[in-house]
Amino acid sequence: MTLRARFLSLAVVLALAGGVTQFALAQAGAITVISRDGRRPLPVAAINNQDYVAVDDINTAFGTTSREDRLAGGLTITARGRSIVLTADQNVVSVAGRLVTLPAPPLRRDNRWLVPAEFLPRALSPALEMRLDLRRAARLLIVGDLRVPRVVARVDAGANNVAVTFDITPHAEARVTAQPGRLIVQFDADALDLSLPLVPPQGLVTALSPGDTPTTVTISLGPRYAMHRVTPSQPDAGSGRVTIDVLPAMTDATPAPAPSPAPDSRFVVPTQGPSSGLRTVVIDPGHGGDEPGTQGARGAQEKEITLAVSRRLRTLIESRLGLKVFLTRDDDRTMTLDDRSAFANNHQADVFLSIHANSAVRPTLKGAEVYYLTVERADAEARKKAEDSGTTLPALGGGTRAIDLILWETAQARYLEQSATLAGYVEQALRGRVEMSPRAIQQAPFRVLVGANMPAALVEIGYLSNADQEAQLTTAAYQDRIAQALLDALIKFREFLEQR
Repeated sequence: MTLRARFLSLAVVLALAGGVTQFALAQAGAITVISRDGRRPLPVAAINNQDYVAVDDINTAFGTTSREDRLAGGLTITARGRSIVLTADQNVVSVAGRLVTLPAPPLRRDNRWLVPAEFLPRALSPALEMRLDLRRAARLLIVGDLRVPRVVARVDAGANNVAVTFDITPHAEARVTAQPGRLIVQFDADALDLSLPLVPPQGLVTALSPGDTPTTVTISLGPRYAMHRVTPSQPDAGSGRVTIDVLPAMTDATPAPAPSPAPDSRFVVPTQGPSSGLRTVVIDPGHGGDEPGTQGARGAQEKEITLAVSRRLRTLIESRLGLKVFLTRDDDRTMTLDDRSAFANNHQADVFLSIHANSAVRPTLKGAEVYYLTVERADAEARKKAEDSGTTLPALGGGTRAIDLILWETAQARYLEQSATLAGYVEQALRGRVEMSPRAIQQAPFRVLVGANMPAALVEIGYLSNADQEAQLTTAAYQDRIAQALLDALIKFREFLEQR
């Protein structure tokens, strides 16, 4: 019988059973048992300030059996052929001939045997040869080698922000995803030992609650929310910390967003000059929706592979570098090429990476390639045009203020040198982890890069037209290597920007 079936049987037994002891057990509450089969309650009774569990319930839940010796005043529990011998009112038990001390003695009440909850990890665990981790404060019992970190949240409300901090022991990676009206914090774990506080009244965060899955927490957002910033850290070797700053539309910590151009505008309104640091990254998973991109002979689609790699890269950047990361699409939707670079501009990105998979007529071609833009007439005249375009707008209080208006076709021209440097770092990092094409770094007039008002590169992560590479591109291991290489390149590029 599986552990899940045993717990279902336990629920039936409890529903049908009666008597004073059963009532007391139900009233005292339960320990939540977390296993590969899910979460189930194990009823407990509070006796003399100790949590006690009925042996009958242990038998039902874990498949053990028990036999009482009334003359000797004892009980023998058999677990996987091993005997656990109990004596009423004595806190020493024998586990396969080895003596184990309990914090309180077993009890016999109303023709039922009860053992303290610590019996589970101290006596039953070695008999079953199974890890049973009892967490009394959280009233949890972890069965088997599950990753269940202790996650303690706190909320610090300031005048212009709310900081939600999660302390994670032992350390587990966390990723934050924005959804309408809420942030979802996903932890790399099997379940969570969770402690959530009440949220003080303010307009940015309204509540913290367990998420829709056992490994997520939901941050419900208030009407003042505009953006968030994720900062991971590791206070020591055994724990981790993630701080999520929830910010309103306008504070000293958040620059005013750029004016949105008209839908048909052929101009870019920059909010900053050439990057002097790396704070925000926009990743563009190529294709999507009605434009699947190229497809391999075995059916692998470019749009699915690029999204998978982009999500992996986002997780690495957020957890390792603490930067803001946005995907131009986080689902299967159609986007124009200009919309993708406009998305990066509107999010004030410091770097734009467009991820693609390649195809060729010759099926022998394979390897990753990196591109940065070649701008027709991207000579001194075009660059001067990119720098000098401008206009004036009325200012509050009278007068005017000057703003830049850069022709869409020349937006990338001012960043060609930085884009070439970025592409070089990407090529170097990829070369150390995956096979490269003979022409590993190139310039090309890709439309998706034209309007990007920041350093930008396009990465072809392999050829789907090559049978071997199609098989590689669909594996998690290859996608992880690509994502790790791109992370390494961004680290190098950040160092380059900081030294300028």
